[in-house]
Amino acid sequence: MSEIRQILKKSITRRFTAMMLTLLSLLVAGAAIVLYMNYSAFSQYQTTLKASMEKRVLVEQIVEHTNQIFFRARGYYAFLNPNEYNQLFVEKQKLEQAIAAYKKLQLTSQEQVVVSSIESFQSNFFTNIFPLASGYAKAGDYEALRAFSSSGVNQEVNNLMSYAANYKKQNEQLLLQENRTLFANVISQSQWFVLYIVVVLIFSIWVTRRTTRDIGAPLERLSVEADRFSRGELPHFQDLHRVDEIGNLARSLDYLIRQIQVKEETLMAQNEELQAQQDELMMQQEELQEALAKMEDNERYLQKRNRLIQSLANTLDKQELLQSIIRNIVEVMDADKGVIVLMNTDQDVSSFGVSELGVDQFLRGLDHGPLVRVQETREPYVLVRESTDAERGYQEAYSQTYELYLPVLHADQELVACIVVSRIGRSLSPQEQQMAMGLSKQISLSLDKLAMHEETEKQRQITQDMLDTIQEGVQLVDNNGVTVQVNRTFRELLQFDQCPAGQPLELSGYFRHMDGLICDHQELVAFVKTALSEDGTGGFATHLIELTHPHVRYIQLYAEHLFRDQKKWGTLLVYRDITKEYEIDQMKSEFVSTVSHELRTPLASVLGFAELLLNKELKPERQQRYMTAIYQEAKRLTALINDFLDLQRMESGRQSYEEEQFAIDQLINWPGSIHRPGNRARPSR
Repeated sequence: MSEIRQILKKSITRRFTAMMLTLLSLLVAGAAIVLYMNYSAFSQYQTTLKASMEKRVLVEQIVEHTNQIFFRARGYYAFLNPNEYNQLFVEKQKLEQAIAAYKKLQLTSQEQVVVSSIESFQSNFFTNIFPLASGYAKAGDYEALRAFSSSGVNQEVNNLMSYAANYKKQNEQLLLQENRTLFANVISQSQWFVLYIVVVLIFSIWVTRRTTRDIGAPLERLSVEADRFSRGELPHFQDLHRVDEIGNLARSLDYLIRQIQVKEETLMAQNEELQAQQDELMMQQEELQEALAKMEDNERYLQKRNRLIQSLANTLDKQELLQSIIRNIVEVMDADKGVIVLMNTDQDVSSFGVSELGVDQFLRGLDHGPLVRVQETREPYVLVRESTDAERGYQEAYSQTYELYLPVLHADQELVACIVVSRIGRSLSPQEQQMAMGLSKQISLSLDKLAMHEETEKQRQITQDMLDTIQEGVQLVDNNGVTVQVNRTFRELLQFDQCPAGQPLELSGYFRHMDGLICDHQELVAFVKTALSEDGTGGFATHLIELTHPHVRYIQLYAEHLFRDQKKWGTLLVYRDITKEYEIDQMKSEFVSTVSHELRTPLASVLGFAELLLNKELKPERQQRYMTAIYQEAKRLTALINDFLDLQRMESGRQSYEEEQFAIDQLINWPGSIHRPGNRARPSR
């Protein structure tokens, strides 16, 4: 026991754990005892209640079945009904089952005597009484049956029913007694449980007080001594003799305080050294911050420069390019505003942060301002002037504006543009001027690129204008089958109104468009593919296109190959509208056919009549008639030829007209009457 005390004394944790375990054990033990007592009382009550209820039910069943046996027997005596007889033995079987179940229960001696009497009564009834009584009933001797019934047989049944009623009352009294016993046990257990709670509460108070004495008071003393040490006083610990955690903590704190006092001077010296090192680190940090700031400035400058270079390469529109240049150069140079002007005849200009009035003033002073010096020296020039009221804004102090005139030189040192950027109240260093000269070279390259693009675009436009003046449609197709250029006549002739002049057109798109316009689409596809696949060494025929929409037109298509350095690079398809020539040819063919038919008729008549006159002997009257017909047909042939000549003169515009009046009916009847004999004259006028 003393060893256990020593073990507990060395550790507060162990003592506290032991007390908590003891308290917990008391709580568990008390709860278990109370639970067991309650469970035992309720179990005993439930067992007694269940047994009493089973006995009560079985006694009632025995009485009921016995009563039914007597009723069934009397019914059989009175009516000799076989059904009553059968039901009598069914009730006998149920009575035997109820008696067997009742005997299985735990019975008192009195209950056992009652069960024995019931069994003997049952045996006597079915062995002696019922056979004798049923014999009287069958014999019809009811006087003997009534005398037999009044001999004491019914009394036994009445005694059994009286016993059942008394047993029911006894059972109710027993249950009431059990309830009172259970209530008394519960009250007794509750009193013991309250007493147990009081004991546990007293033990908890003792544990709390012991814990406060062993832990709280020593910790408070340690806190007071630590506070004295923090104020610079010498502490005095009272718990150094203890062997538990408080003693260890007190001894460790005492040792720590002594070590702190011993090493205080060393720490002070080290502190001074660390302070010096901190000052040195602060200086290095400032240098690093300055270097980092320079790096960030350089990074921002490079980002701005990259944006300027990207803006120079992203557009070929002159005004957009100038606006992008001046905006980015102002940002790169950290300026407030700026202007760029091209030294061409148009003097294209763009500004950033400058009003239109200021731009006009700048342009008017180009020929006699600082730009003259820049043109002569080809070097940047810084102009320092007093800031205007608008530039100072709300600042009342005197300030100066620094303007940098930056020349943009061509490769042959020709001045192509000038940039002017302004800083308000901030000067421009020589390094910034050199940086600006480097940027001007990039701008010069961009302006050269812009000039080349404008010249190329000008030449392309001239070529397009020349093509648009040609009356034939022109389509330039490269070796890949892509239409690179067409003229206005091509778009109008083939209804390519939605196709811009400079937009590429795939060969498949061309074929799809032509499919709905012409009637010989497959022949056109074959001709174009053959023309594009030729190497140019041999020629090929033309192709006639018949347009059907919106009206019929005839287009003659032929191809010419284009060569550069003896190598084919494209094919020129030419579309010529020959609708009028085609219609004239058709009219000439019809005209020749008509003339041939009209000349053949009078000539056949002349030849026929002349052949008759030459080969046959005819009467003078008939000869005269044939000669007249020949004369009339010759006159008709002469008139027809004169009409053809008049038509030619009408086409050439050399025909003269004479207006006369004549009868219209004669004109209508004349074509049919010329072949009737005796009526060959032309209609009178």
